[in-house]
Amino acid sequence: MQNQWSDDQVLSHLRWEDAPLIGEGGEARVFDIGSDRVLRLVRPGGHADAQQRRAELLQKICAGHKSAAFRTPRVIDICQVGGRVAVIEERLTGVTLAEALKTADSGSRHGLILSYLDATASVGDIEVQLPFWGDIVNPLGIRAPTYRTYLSDKLRSVRSVSGPLADLVMDKPELIPDCSTPSLVHFDIFPDNVLVESGSVSAIIDFGASSKMADRRLDVWSAVAYLDPEISPSATDSDRNLALEWLNSKGLDRDYLSAKRWIASCWCFAHDDPAVRSWCRRVLST
Repeated sequence: MQNQWSDDQVLSHLRWEDAPLIGEGGEARVFDIGSDRVLRLVRPGGHADAQQRRAELLQKICAGHKSAAFRTPRVIDICQVGGRVAVIEERLTGVTLAEALKTADSGSRHGLILSYLDATASVGDIEVQLPFWGDIVNPLGIRAPTYRTYLSDKLRSVRSVSGPLADLVMDKPELIPDCSTPSLVHFDIFPDNVLVESGSVSAIIDFGASSKMADRRLDVWSAVAYLDPEISPSATDSDRNLALEWLNSKGLDRDYLSAKRWIASCWCFAHDDPAVRSWCRRVLST
């Protein structure tokens, strides 16, 4: 593998050395480069073809969610600099829900949590049609002709990855309700991936590596599950209780715990993240 430049080297070459870091995740770091744009600098080892597939997915999402009340990312350009992949995107306004919850009073956080859940539930309304069940962007992902097959194959794939959590992966996917129509599922909607403005959700970010064609209910079940303290420390017990009440009001509570175990099983490969490791261990050990 060729020598890959550091973040500072890439930013200097692009003459954005003063660009502030405004966010980061496991896949990339995000810098504000002005003119309503951001630079999403993919971490070393990332591949341009994967980012191209992500850009194509985002284009489909933008075309399919014209009636949605929130915005989603849009890629402007993809380039390679010093062996690194740099993606320029439109800047989306707002602060993360995680930040907003740190200072929100009881009244405003009630509205924020409900907006978070309502926005998550509407992701399945985005019209993206693909001829399979399973992972969209990941080149090594699992795809299947039926939802039942995908549920089983995904668990088998995660179980095959060596690590301290592999033995905890659930072995009864038949407990998950079946689904006849695949919908777009983000699968990583949690307070760090949601922007809010004026008391409600303004954007959902980070579609890509975890996105899949599956049962749209997975997004609401996972969004509630990710409010757990290991994943969302700025959420409170009251926030979590409100989310469970919301699930109940939508008739989605009955299958929640089984779905939560499947969701946690899917993240067992990420055992190098202490928060994810701790959450998966607790959910799957009970």
